[in-house]
Amino acid sequence: MSIRVPYISFHQAGVRVIVIPLIIMLLSNLTIKTGKAGGPPGASVVTVVSLDSQGQPLRQGLGVIVEPENLLLSSLEVFLNSGGGVMVTPQETLRLIKGVVYQDRLQDLALLKVEAEGLQPAVIKMPPHIKIAERLWLPVRKDSGIIFKEVKVKGLHTISPRLKLLELEAAEAAGASGTPLFNQAGKLVGVGHQIINHSENGEFRCYYLLFNQSSWPPTEKISEEPLSFPNILEPTSRNSAERCFWQGIAALVAKDWSRADKQFTNALEANPQFPEAYYGRAQTRFFLKDFSGAEKDLNQALKCLPDYDRAYFWLGKTLQKLDRQAEAVMAYEMAVKINPNFPEAHFQLGQLAYQQKEWDRAATFFNQAREGFPQAARTWWYLGTIAQSRHHTAAAITSFKEAIALNPQFFEAYLELGKLLLLDRGQPQEAVKFLSQGVEQRPQNGEARLYLALAQLVIRDRGGALEQYLTLQDLNPRLAARLNQVMQQVR
Repeated sequence: MSIRVPYISFHQAGVRVIVIPLIIMLLSNLTIKTGKAGGPPGASVVTVVSLDSQGQPLRQGLGVIVEPENLLLSSLEVFLNSGGGVMVTPQETLRLIKGVVYQDRLQDLALLKVEAEGLQPAVIKMPPHIKIAERLWLPVRKDSGIIFKEVKVKGLHTISPRLKLLELEAAEAAGASGTPLFNQAGKLVGVGHQIINHSENGEFRCYYLLFNQSSWPPTEKISEEPLSFPNILEPTSRNSAERCFWQGIAALVAKDWSRADKQFTNALEANPQFPEAYYGRAQTRFFLKDFSGAEKDLNQALKCLPDYDRAYFWLGKTLQKLDRQAEAVMAYEMAVKINPNFPEAHFQLGQLAYQQKEWDRAATFFNQAREGFPQAARTWWYLGTIAQSRHHTAAAITSFKEAIALNPQFFEAYLELGKLLLLDRGQPQEAVKFLSQGVEQRPQNGEARLYLALAQLVIRDRGGALEQYLTLQDLNPRLAARLNQVMQQVR
């Protein structure tokens, strides 16, 4: 349903003022509720509406009152090419937005001057350290109001030092433009760009931009007189480098490599000094198997931003594909030199050392990559196999159990752990438990069935062992013959 808002204009001290009757504004019925006691600061979240030059609504979104100066933080997209705007407070009052104090096109953020009397500013969490599986508060529209719901962080994705995305798993995370995100303490951690992706298996993913205040102007600049909307939000901004860049990121998330390549190229044509756009196109070309093109783009990104740790990381991956392993190691080493807390780069260095059987070096790197990224479970598996090679059985068992705790579908960890418990620790009952789970995950794996049968024989479960033998006769006759010999000996 469209909302038509009449306006009355008059001039005061040479300034045209727009007055909007509150009773006409249907948005004034919005109320804000929290999902439970002790939740986010509902008094800081407002609804925003941009207006055209005639005072008619253009777009709606959300915003949040922040310090310093009790400014309104919202999405720049809401106010593109507008003539002004209004906000609806939690107390259902309508207030005029006076102008733009600061705009950040890359983060899609606008700081707006408003009359914030009676509103409680949100506390900004800087830097906003977020962990996978952490629960956040998200304001969402429901019926005639705004309520807060909990959403779970599914993933963290770093584009560059200034751009980090939060991956949320709930379908309701697809909020309005400018929707703020709060941690459980009620502190603001994210706002702005949303990228929505429906995967092939029907899974829903929504990506929010983690809040970065580092590019904000100093307080003395914020206190200056705001610029009017037409003077700062020019019409060409819809075709800006930043807009093309985010369309490229959306295509990258959707694995539409060709469209992503096109959008990143458009962004670079508009701004040839855009390191994140080179980085995004390099990833696209990596997945298109254009490794030479990816290497070129990553080197350009590093020219624009010499301390770009993620660019060095992907350069390492690209050089590995080009069979230039020594150069790849140097690229990964640069990445961890710039950012010592970079588990993915430590993991890659660990893998390369592991392949060369440099166990001490590999273990050093893997120990820097044991949590906080998708391959953490694999890291523990590598540490387990290194411990096995050193005959450190207890450490190996601990490592394999950690791998399983992080990834309950990790077949190789179940297999190695079961074999260790059976052959090295003499704990067949425990071995049966883990090997059974391995067989359940990969029923066609003959090795897992063989060791499960051997463990069952030790605990005198001959019926279970016979079941594995009969399956192995069809699955792997060679292993079935080996098992039969053992079964004959333990009659």
